[in-house]
Amino acid sequence: NVFSELEVLASIFAGAIHDVDHPGFTNHYLINTNSELAIMYNDESVLEQHHLAVAFKLLQDSNCNFIVSLNKKQRQLFRKLTIEMVLATDMSKHMSILADLKTMVEAKKVAGSSVLTLDKTDRIQVMQTMIHLADLSNPTKPIDLYSIWVKNIMEEYWRQGDRERDLGIDISPMCDRNNITIAKSQVVTKNYYIYQ
Repeated sequence: NVFSELEVLASIFAGAIHDVDHPGFTNHYLINTNSELAIMYNDESVLEQHHLAVAFKLLQDSNCNFIVSLNKKQRQLFRKLTIEMVLATDMSKHMSILADLKTMVEAKKVAGSSVLTLDKTDRIQVMQTMIHLADLSNPTKPIDLYSIWVKNIMEEYWRQGDRERDLGIDISPMCDRNNITIAKSQVVTKNYYIYQ
């Protein structure tokens, strides 16, 4: 067993809530427009911090608090793990997450230890990577499901681009419906995020 039951529970929870109450705009947009969320979270992982705040607020409701039976130490660890995993879904951290994982794997190879022999820090790093990769997993889905989701995602981006155009600010990458097609966006996404 690589992960404890609590780590597995936190991973499932993080995966379930990592985009809860998403407003349909990117961190970049929220920061550039001085949104209330960007101000509240000081421009740092704005969406991810919002998702976490909403999720943990829901857990305060006795009808939603499925971790009530955990002791204080377990609840604190559950919260810490969830926070670390959801913050890892911030796309601005993509390259550092991959670099850290490669470094960990290489260090284990050099030391002659199994990649599955993970200390606490390694396990958190692997859980962060798993949630991050799951967040990027749309291209791995069956084509009919993938097609539905990619159209929804691109429509969200294009709405943001339309809003940016209306506000007279620079249009974010992949958000200009006049300059990028769904096919082109997926080539860019796969080349930058998937084939690293």
